[in-house]
Amino acid sequence: MTRRRAGFTLLEVLVAVAVLGLGLVSLLGLHVRNLALLERDQRITDATLLARALMTEVEVEPFPDLGVESGDFEDRYPGRFPDYRWEREIIPGPLPLPDVREVHVRVFRGDGLTESGDDVPLTYFLRRR
Repeated sequence: MTRRRAGFTLLEVLVAVAVLGLGLVSLLGLHVRNLALLERDQRITDATLLARALMTEVEVEPFPDLGVESGDFEDRYPGRFPDYRWEREIIPGPLPLPDVREVHVRVFRGDGLTESGDDVPLTYFLRRR
């Protein structure tokens, strides 16, 4: 009578390695996706802070005239945000009040003709002091 030894067969080891390999590949894919989302979140955070800085400029300057302005951030932050652009539109407020302005600020990457998903629009109402 032959005794069976305790241990794993080659087939069992191969199946275990294959299952482990599939699991690790799946986790690696999730990690890469998480890094891409983290990078996108950082771009949106930067754009939000830049939009808020533009809005603050409007608040501290004299009461703004109506119109549209645009530009980049090279003069304010040299070399720090080379891909970011901005647009600021100042229109009359929603009510017929001459002392109220509606300010639209949009910070975006690229040429601004197509939305990248990282665009940050802000709307603010400003009253003459």
